[in-house]
Amino acid sequence: MLEEILDIRNVQRAFRRVTANKGASGIDGMQTDELRDYLNTNWQTLRSCILSGDYRPSAVRKVEIPKNGGGNRMLGIPTVIDRLIQQSIFQWLSPKYEGDFSSNSYGFRPGRNAHQAVLKAQEYLNSGYTWVVELDLDKFFDRVNHDKLMYLLSGKIKDKRTLKLIRLYLSTGIMEDGLVSPRTEGMPQGSPFSPLLSNIILHELDTKLEERGHHFVRYADDCSVYLRSRKSAHRVIASISVYLEDCLKLKVNKEKSKVSRPSQSSLLGFSFYGSKAGWKMRIAAKSISAIKEKIREHTRRNRPVPLNERTTKLKEIIHGWVNYFSIAEAKSQMVKLDEMLRTRLRIVLWKQWKSITGRARNLMKMGVVKLRAYQLANTRKGYCRTANSPTLLTTLDKKFFIGLGLDGFGNYYYWKTTHQTKLF
Repeated sequence: MLEEILDIRNVQRAFRRVTANKGASGIDGMQTDELRDYLNTNWQTLRSCILSGDYRPSAVRKVEIPKNGGGNRMLGIPTVIDRLIQQSIFQWLSPKYEGDFSSNSYGFRPGRNAHQAVLKAQEYLNSGYTWVVELDLDKFFDRVNHDKLMYLLSGKIKDKRTLKLIRLYLSTGIMEDGLVSPRTEGMPQGSPFSPLLSNIILHELDTKLEERGHHFVRYADDCSVYLRSRKSAHRVIASISVYLEDCLKLKVNKEKSKVSRPSQSSLLGFSFYGSKAGWKMRIAAKSISAIKEKIREHTRRNRPVPLNERTTKLKEIIHGWVNYFSIAEAKSQMVKLDEMLRTRLRIVLWKQWKSITGRARNLMKMGVVKLRAYQLANTRKGYCRTANSPTLLTTLDKKFFIGLGLDGFGNYYYWKTTHQTKLF
């Protein structure tokens, strides 16, 4: 099996994926564009070292990124060489497991995505399964039990060298501030095969839920179960929590795991609301709060960023966000976000125009009569009130910002919902 993983065609495919993904360097500082030269010189030696069992992976570099719900998420960045080897393992291992995985599992699988998971949840709700069990695993990637995972892998992988190599990667230390901390459980997010390994261990949860005949969707470690009654929901959350902790050695977050109704539930950034036509999708409140915070971050008036750079970055953020949430009913929310965005951009421009003369001159360029331009330029009102004055509302309006290339949430949402093809 290890010879198949290290077959030159598999490794070349892994090389193309790793270099295409780019990404940050590991602890050795090697960049992806240096990998080709390294392999041309050292591949045969590296391959022999892996086959003989003498290879030892390098420690991963610790990086922390902020989470939407507060706190930080720890990422482990392997070296480029280790990413290549892990990608080769992933490519060989993934087809072996893909056929076994549940149809209710949507995360990190070919041809499956978050939209399909949310649409499936909507289907369950409209079939009468309107009590939702939301399972939250506390620091899942940090708490995966190595022995349990290796036991599951040994059922499919018979080559002890391959198992040993995977175990080495699981137990690889994490470097922070020059010191390497050993790892006895968990697997760092950031490695090419950690999503697959997470699906392998959580497939046990899928199997248990299917054995009991439950309706559920799972995307990585986000899992929601849909039931017909409150009593059933409380029974399921209690029994599944025991199974996760006793059998899979994972920790359930008791504070975040809950039984809820569709309108209070959240799945992958979406929520639901009732209508005459049934349950429909909407954007969850936390997702709205997160995008508002991102808008504030990129429209701070004390950031000396040229307007064209600012609008280009905002356009990227808007398009990415709307692309994801375009399957939700969200027209009114998009309009409100545009109002907030344009208000903050008017404040930015008002600050950049600085002096009374500069403000009056820019207003006159936009067609404001001289007297009115100087009256507004001399105002004592604060930035926010000035930004919402009739003069600025009619000059720095929607049409003005579209002229700068910033189509906004509402326009792009309308285009997306009227032109996107049906994928499901």
